[in-house]
Amino acid sequence: MSIAHPMRQPLHLDISASVSSLYSEPSSSPASTSIRASVGTDRTSPTESLADFVICSVLCMFDFESSDEDHLQFRKNEILDVVKQEDTGWWAAMRRGGDQIGWIPQAFVSPLTEEMTEKLLNVREELRVYEYSAEQLYNAAPTTTNNSWYDIDPSPLPSPAFGNGLRSPGFPLSPGRLPPPSPIAPMPQPPLRTAPIYDKPTPPTPDSNGFPPDRSENVSGGRGNRRQPIHVQDHAALSRLSTLIESTNIRDSPGSPDEAKRRKISNITGLKENVPSYLLPTYADQLKADADGVVKAGSLVALVEKLASMPLTKDPIKLAHDKAFKNIFLTTFRTFTTANQFFDLLVARYQMGRPEGLTDEQAEEWREKMQMPTQRRILTLFTMWLQDHRLLEEEPHIAQRLTDFLTQITQPPPLALTAKLIIHSIEDLTFANPSEMSPTVPPRKRRKSKNHKNELLRFDPGDIAEQLALLEFKLYAKLTSQECIAYSKIQSGSKVQRLTTFCSTHDKLAAWVKTSILTNEALGKRADTVDFWIKVAEKCRNLNNFASMSAVINALSSTVISRLHLTWAHVGRKAVLEGLVKYNDPTGGFSGYRSLLAGADGPTVPFIGMYLTDIVHIADQFSDKELPELQGQKEIVFLQRQRWYEVVQVMLKAQQKPYLIAESESTMNFIWGHLRMDSLKDQTWFWEKSQEVQQSELAHADIRKGLEAAGF
Repeated sequence: MSIAHPMRQPLHLDISASVSSLYSEPSSSPASTSIRASVGTDRTSPTESLADFVICSVLCMFDFESSDEDHLQFRKNEILDVVKQEDTGWWAAMRRGGDQIGWIPQAFVSPLTEEMTEKLLNVREELRVYEYSAEQLYNAAPTTTNNSWYDIDPSPLPSPAFGNGLRSPGFPLSPGRLPPPSPIAPMPQPPLRTAPIYDKPTPPTPDSNGFPPDRSENVSGGRGNRRQPIHVQDHAALSRLSTLIESTNIRDSPGSPDEAKRRKISNITGLKENVPSYLLPTYADQLKADADGVVKAGSLVALVEKLASMPLTKDPIKLAHDKAFKNIFLTTFRTFTTANQFFDLLVARYQMGRPEGLTDEQAEEWREKMQMPTQRRILTLFTMWLQDHRLLEEEPHIAQRLTDFLTQITQPPPLALTAKLIIHSIEDLTFANPSEMSPTVPPRKRRKSKNHKNELLRFDPGDIAEQLALLEFKLYAKLTSQECIAYSKIQSGSKVQRLTTFCSTHDKLAAWVKTSILTNEALGKRADTVDFWIKVAEKCRNLNNFASMSAVINALSSTVISRLHLTWAHVGRKAVLEGLVKYNDPTGGFSGYRSLLAGADGPTVPFIGMYLTDIVHIADQFSDKELPELQGQKEIVFLQRQRWYEVVQVMLKAQQKPYLIAESESTMNFIWGHLRMDSLKDQTWFWEKSQEVQQSELAHADIRKGLEAAGF
């Protein structure tokens, strides 16, 4: 039992009903309350909120009951705020808007991001765990590259560092899933000074079947009498919160706005030391980040400031986040600003002025730790934009503006030299011969083929499959990240021309397959044509040309072909087709195809339809919003750009591995001719032709039955 020291009362309490809107849950929550608890000290006003001490919010995955007065009981689907974390597995938490503070077992809850917390607060309480589980499955599915696209690993997930001791949420516990390992060490004693001592046993974990312990057994060893809940009004609880705050190295006072800003900067940059204000970012308060410091949203000026700032840490995880931030920004900036505006912001940042009121010593420190690193960083960004992110192709007018800016850089010498090298790169890329920039490996010898006389069944199915792979890859290799992301808003036009050309080949090939079958009047020849295309699809599968494979399978599975039952009765490779059809099954977000693609090795042409669906879905899931307090600026949802970037990286990763196949001019001309000609037919033609062939088959079957009845 906790005993507060009679001389220790550093915290004061104020409960105000007039500001109850700070923390509020839907009325369905039994833990909801209309009051707001505010904690302050001798140096703070009584309106300071407990929210200043919140590390994260958590979703309760199971019920937790205990008669220990130091524990906070909760029910499944509740959302709690954590104010203290211990490596032993016990976390201190409180309810939003409530007045109870106590210890909870980490294994019974899952940490939430700010976005997920807000989303779950708008969901009916009894559905929160299901909504959370579904969201985790969706977030993992589109961009992962291992073989298990939609299957959850039944083994426990590790718990890597997640910022401030927070554990990565991973997937929630569920029946049949083993729980995370239970902390085995006892709760460490908080700093003594005048603080009370708490004896914390090893926290409970769900049993081997994924369920919490039997409620008939008391967590602390026996049922005992039900204790009264701990309230903030109690001096013991106040002393406990004081101890928690001090042992987390948080000051008694939430601090001034500058102190809050410092905490936010520390979270985003990883900075742990006190830094002078003239070395701090100006717009850090306009950024939103998760517990790992990964930026999720922010104003344009704040995002550009972070982009142009050197990391203030050597933490490899933070450095990896910074590298990813640069690539995502440069890939997606066209979705939230123009090239001219982005260029102007970078130049303005490069030409930043010295802060007023600095001593000579402070000015020198500012120059060495802020100005020079920022200027080097901006020149690096211009180089990345030029060489890796299509500056000349997408924004050729920026090249002249960039050259004019770089010629003005004459001091200091290292920056002047870098500027000259960038100018040379602009010149080299402007006048470079594309063929010299991308040397190709000599292809293997061309396949020998017999005289086909432009008749499909005289071709080798392997020859058709190889030339289709060459044709599809040439179109696929021209796709750009910017074009794929632009598809989220526009599905036609010059901005997505190469993308629509590549996708239209899928429909043209399907039209050719259907036409070649329906235009054969002889039953046996129709069946042979179906068998031919099944062989082509099988060869495409072996060549990792999944785009053509999908088109052929779609054509053979279409209603106008599948209804020709007599033709299919004479097809000999139906079993092979049935094995291929499963890859085109859209169930589980094309999980069969994603698994197939994950295991592909070597040159590959992916079927990108599902990726484009992912891109559009991400566009619908997030939206930027106006920020009137920032003179009309928008809060840019950077998380949306991150998701787009991840999808596009997987979608275009095979562009660097071309096929080493020699092109056959005669075969390629044959393919292109049919793709252009047969794609002119509309759906009405296919349907009418299919009905005509079907009637012919029925008549043929009736004649055959009549002859058999007559004894022939």
